[in-house]
Amino acid sequence: MAYHLHIERPGETPASEPIPIPLQDWRAAVEATSGVRLFAGEAHIGTAPTTNHVIRISAGKGDAEVFFADDGRWYPVFHWFEGSIAFKASVQPGDTSHPVWTAAVELASHLDAVIRGDDGELYDLQTGQMRGG
Repeated sequence: MAYHLHIERPGETPASEPIPIPLQDWRAAVEATSGVRLFAGEAHIGTAPTTNHVIRISAGKGDAEVFFADDGRWYPVFHWFEGSIAFKASVQPGDTSHPVWTAAVELASHLDAVIRGDDGELYDLQTGQMRGG
């Protein structure tokens, strides 16, 4: 299973559960963020890496894409589910040249949120440095 990073609003204390981000807030943040848009399709279609079979995965109502200027294409990246936004940790935190990290930081800033890993570690939005966890 892939490792993910999450955009979450922190709870009142470090030990408390994150505060869910309503879909309406997420959509507003996406609309306010350059290079990010809500996914308009009903399903993500791709190819399974080991078999080359075409796969179809239903899209969530809060899925969002990021524009990669080098490719001139939009790619599905963010998945909103029950108040949390997840994305694959295939980007180096702090890499301001990577469109996914740049978008994640801007979205988290719009939402007064943090970026947290699957193991609970937090990433500084300015430097990408890991702290806690």
